[in-house]
Amino acid sequence: MSPQPAVLTVRAQRTRDALIGAGRKLFAERPIDAVAIDDIVRAADVAKGSFYNHFADREALVKAVMTEIREQLEVAVGRVNAGVEDPARRIARALCVYQRYALDEPQRTRVLVRVSTGETNLSAPVNQGLADDLTAGLAAGRLAIATLESAMLFVMGASQAGLARTSREPSPALAVSLAQQLCALVLRGLGVPAGEAEAIAAQAADEIVRGGAAAGG
Repeated sequence: MSPQPAVLTVRAQRTRDALIGAGRKLFAERPIDAVAIDDIVRAADVAKGSFYNHFADREALVKAVMTEIREQLEVAVGRVNAGVEDPARRIARALCVYQRYALDEPQRTRVLVRVSTGETNLSAPVNQGLADDLTAGLAAGRLAIATLESAMLFVMGASQAGLARTSREPSPALAVSLAQQLCALVLRGLGVPAGEAEAIAAQAADEIVRGGAAAGG
């Protein structure tokens, strides 16, 4: 009798994965409000009752899809920033990870662009890395910002706009150019001298967006 719960757990996980995959595909194709639960279970090829075994409603599935995407991005950012201490470089490299992600994961990027999460709270876990880098840069005199919140909104807005642009036209050459321009603009806005901002941006865009460093295992 002992193997049965493990089999059921694997089956349940497969069902949940199928629902998340179906939701991700549909949310990338059309507005969230235009996706019905019936559409999701049909695309996942599961019974409608199975949906409610895993998610309370459509919004809970949206949250699960977004959590998966955000976690992927956080892992990629952590990977490219391992051993990098300079807050300015860390911020530029993180922005470039998002541009590379738009090339590598077009479906997930369309969901990320389409779904407005409203996660601008400084204490939100997904924003903690950026908050830490900005705080460290301010404390060290590396960055000059009016407030932490305004700086976070500035960086997040630039990143989201870059994602939207690249998701519409996923050209590697354009993504490299856009990443370099955005990074330089953001760093200058955070108080990094123009020449240094340009150099940091160029290096990050070349290594991460052109070179695909964010996609490494």
